[in-house]
Amino acid sequence: MVPARVLTDCAVAKNRGQGDCTVTYQQYAPYLGSNSVVKDIDRLRNHLGDEKLTFLGYSYGTRLGSLYAHTFPDRVRAIVLDSPMSPTAANNVELRIGNTAGYDKVAAFRLDYATYPSRETRYQDIATTLYSSAQVYTANDGQALSKKDGADVMDYTVARDSSRKKEWSAIRSGLKELLDNDKLITLKNELSIHRITSYNSGYSNLNDELRGSALFKAVVCTDERLPLSENEMLASELGYKNASALFGGKTYAETAKLCNGWSARRDPIAPVTDMASALGGKQILIIGGLYDPATPYTWTEEMVANFGASASKVTVDNYVDHGFSYSKISCVDQKTTAYLLDPETKIVEETCNASALSQSKSFMIAPDIQHPAKDVIGW
Repeated sequence: MVPARVLTDCAVAKNRGQGDCTVTYQQYAPYLGSNSVVKDIDRLRNHLGDEKLTFLGYSYGTRLGSLYAHTFPDRVRAIVLDSPMSPTAANNVELRIGNTAGYDKVAAFRLDYATYPSRETRYQDIATTLYSSAQVYTANDGQALSKKDGADVMDYTVARDSSRKKEWSAIRSGLKELLDNDKLITLKNELSIHRITSYNSGYSNLNDELRGSALFKAVVCTDERLPLSENEMLASELGYKNASALFGGKTYAETAKLCNGWSARRDPIAPVTDMASALGGKQILIIGGLYDPATPYTWTEEMVANFGASASKVTVDNYVDHGFSYSKISCVDQKTTAYLLDPETKIVEETCNASALSQSKSFMIAPDIQHPAKDVIGW
């Protein structure tokens, strides 16, 4: 518990402008990286007396699960990788550029760019204005959108369908009116109402959020295999904007320099590649969402390719979310359970249409508890 306490203390101090986490990271971060956690998982497996590991990992847990298979392939019984991270990303910037491209895909889906292509162009123009020296967009009705409000709108555009605060549904009508007719009044009213109604919606604790962000930084920066210099981080702006003309400037400003000045010892993770031969035919179940705003579907495809013949894939369509098994998507839950009970029987690839269930999802193992993948800090 000591790292949790000291991470909280340093993160709170930084938030108040009274210090930072540099010393704490130097002391603890080398033991918080993914390589250390994978070794701890294997120690736990051994302590419990299991000859081989059965593992279900969501989000960051997929990095741990894939690394475990890479490090201890002979000790794998069954591994589910639900909403995979990239198996080869070498640093924070590579991860974040992947995120940025994923956000663009979600926006295209929700705003139906295929039918309304002008929405994409106008949204990009608004974002460019907000992230220029002007930092304010004025619509044809004379209403102004500040950079802060615009950033919230962009975040809400890719918010998860399972979010308890229902950010996307709160601003959907006003955003479409802005993009179709260049009128802001409805969107501004929707933002105001949402902020009032969501103020006490769900559990929120600033110290928990600050500690979670500090831990996320410790893990990501410790894991870096090819860390970037400050100049390289600055030069990455083009990569962000190439990934998304809409989200690139915002995501670059918020994430590119996360590991700048990192002074703690790193413990670089290996790329997870060519896994089929290493696993000797063992099956790995990989689950990905076409419109996952946290871990984009391209990472699912990359993970499947790198596990080769060992990979079985289940895809979730028409649903913007993150973490899919055991959230009442029946075809996902049935295949996950079947695999965990009998990992030697081949799971047939399937695409599950989740749109009809998007309003009733919950953590089916404990319906009154938020699904463990839904409030992930860092993405």
